[in-house]
Amino acid sequence: MNLSDIKNCGIVGAGGAGFPTHIKLNSNPDTIIMNAAECEPLLHKDMQLLFNYSDEILNGMKIVMLITGAKQGIIGIKEKHHEEIELLKSKVPNDIKVVVVEDVYPAGDEVTLIYMTAGRIVQPGALPISVGCVVQNVETLYNIAVNKPVAEKFVSIAGAVEKPSTVKVPVGITYKEVLSKFKITVPNYVVRSGGLMMGVLEENLNKTISKRTGALIVLPTDHHCVNMYNRFATEHDTDRIAKAGCDQCNFCTEFCPRYLLGQPVRPETAMRNRMFTREEFPMLHAGNFSCCECNLCTMYACPEGLDPKGATVIEKRLAFKQNIKWDGKPISVHPMIDYRKVPTKKLMQRLDVLMFKDEGPLTDINFHPSVVRIPLNQHVGSAALPVVKVGDEVKKYDLIGKVSGRISSNVHASVNGVIKEVIDNEVIIQRL
Repeated sequence: MNLSDIKNCGIVGAGGAGFPTHIKLNSNPDTIIMNAAECEPLLHKDMQLLFNYSDEILNGMKIVMLITGAKQGIIGIKEKHHEEIELLKSKVPNDIKVVVVEDVYPAGDEVTLIYMTAGRIVQPGALPISVGCVVQNVETLYNIAVNKPVAEKFVSIAGAVEKPSTVKVPVGITYKEVLSKFKITVPNYVVRSGGLMMGVLEENLNKTISKRTGALIVLPTDHHCVNMYNRFATEHDTDRIAKAGCDQCNFCTEFCPRYLLGQPVRPETAMRNRMFTREEFPMLHAGNFSCCECNLCTMYACPEGLDPKGATVIEKRLAFKQNIKWDGKPISVHPMIDYRKVPTKKLMQRLDVLMFKDEGPLTDINFHPSVVRIPLNQHVGSAALPVVKVGDEVKKYDLIGKVSGRISSNVHASVNGVIKEVIDNEVIIQRL
């Protein structure tokens, strides 16, 4: 397995980011960090993969170290996963070590994980490679080891379902078809894809699974989280409520994990800027470009139930548009960093999800969709260019979209079938 193989297989960051892996690994780190923190509440996909496919994943880690020339590997995993920790410790070679981290949110943020496992501080605006590290998700390493085009995705099904599970599904299957295999325990519900904190509230269950989809979480329509998501559904909502309600208590900043690492992220400043900015006189704090969008400020820290994360994201967008960059001094961690971490159980209590089963065993379910709709833009960067036309017959793993531009990824068929349509950045395949 080499960079060309990874590129040909269309492997991207499977933790949700979707950055093309062949580009990320075209570097020379001294350390590869496996992100096994899985910090989003109710998700169990990565732990199930580690428990059931540890040999493959460790092999993927070795391949990445060989490709990049990294001399050491670190597996960052939360202390609560006792079985997985013992399993990994019994199998890792001398150049890979298991580093146990606290069960806090967001331990899976790569800048946070680098500090927690390697003790290195990524400076504002810099990438992990600047401190000699490359971070890879568990499922990404699995895909590298398998050495096949990515045509299937492991997904956590959680929340208001009778039997929460981790399942493997074909890319291009709809959310509705996946959830049809589960007994939903509430009459009226909505679905959050990706995670309670950093995911997306899905209005259309005919949307399809992509290489970036990590979870489908079923929530009652009147759930606290749903009310929060809906309250700040638009930028206008975030702006209006910031102007009306923020009392500048600074809790959002004091709990911000990036701020505690010394990063110049100031959500309360973003809120103040929303309060006083005018279209003809925009106010921005350049340091907010380092926000990781973990949503802790909005969903946990703010005592008023406002949306500091949304305000900070607005500033990120405006700073990017105006090419404004942070030019401050090198940073160091906050002296209170060890006292302001948010335990996952405490976060779950605040999110009101302790009533749901916090489990997700790997379950073998036969998903056999008659039609798949495969996105050509299921990765960061440019959408893949279709290389098939209506009427073509394809087999599972066949290339249907090729890399386009500097940052892009190949896309492959997930079933045997006939190309039914090629429209709107997606290829529709009718199963044979």
